[in-house]
Amino acid sequence: MSDLILHQYELSPFSEKMRKVLGFKGLAYHSVDQPNIAPKPALTPLTGGYRRIPVLQIGAHVYCDTALMVRELERRFPEPCLTPPALLGAAEIVADWADHRLFSMAALPTVVALAEILPPEFFEDRAKMSPGFSAEGAGGAVAHSENQMLLAMSTLDAQLSQTPFLLGEQLTLADLSVYHVVNFAAAAPVFGNGLAACAALNGWLEKIRAMDSGPAMPMTQEAALDIARAAQPDKTPPQDAIDDPQLPVGASLTIQADDYGQEVTQGEIVWTRENEVVVHRHDTDIGDILVHYPKQGYRLAVDA
Repeated sequence: MSDLILHQYELSPFSEKMRKVLGFKGLAYHSVDQPNIAPKPALTPLTGGYRRIPVLQIGAHVYCDTALMVRELERRFPEPCLTPPALLGAAEIVADWADHRLFSMAALPTVVALAEILPPEFFEDRAKMSPGFSAEGAGGAVAHSENQMLLAMSTLDAQLSQTPFLLGEQLTLADLSVYHVVNFAAAAPVFGNGLAACAALNGWLEKIRAMDSGPAMPMTQEAALDIARAAQPDKTPPQDAIDDPQLPVGASLTIQADDYGQEVTQGEIVWTRENEVVVHRHDTDIGDILVHYPKQGYRLAVDA
């Protein structure tokens, strides 16, 4: 049985990113459907508050943020590789740009374009995650985001007219990170029309759409929680753990995203890597959990 459990929902663009990552690596995994709005009662015991989707669970270890999930999968399953050493920095920089800046350009126009098929509760939930977000858009924000996204698509098309993938001859994390945003945006007519004018970008998109998304085995929420209950998280620091004086082992830490979805997670620091912090939590229902976060993109406050 696969140890990998992906908590996701079908229409989540970031879930689509991780499905393609798992498929590229040929990894079998369990898929647990989670709600697309709060509350998420079967996710909160695992994360302690973090509510973004997807979340990767391996026993009683929980990984938040797709950037960290990819790093963990690359460590555990290095081949085939999405971040080859010569392209590691470039791949992670493009991935960060795509997951934040590019997604911010695409999100509002795309969701507004889908307003007729999304329930009001969805917009109420996203407004709580991102103040100012609404089905109508905020003034000229939709038009500005559309223009910015179309410019970005033109730039991507220019690159892909020269190379089969964004960083050259091989598919990397950069491609799958940009893919999930462009694939999501294509649902909006303005971006779908833009794609039609970008032959190279459109061909690249169809090529990645056709890739395998991995053998996903459905799992119930309760079954995933049972696995966490039965597991005992390993607190042993890895060989590349570091001594971070700003994040001392044993200290109580409050973790919060620095952009949207700023729900708080609290726990005791177990160990850190250069760009990862791991905290221990005890949940009254499922017991001891280790929650892994990237340092980049999160406010980390040691409690006094």
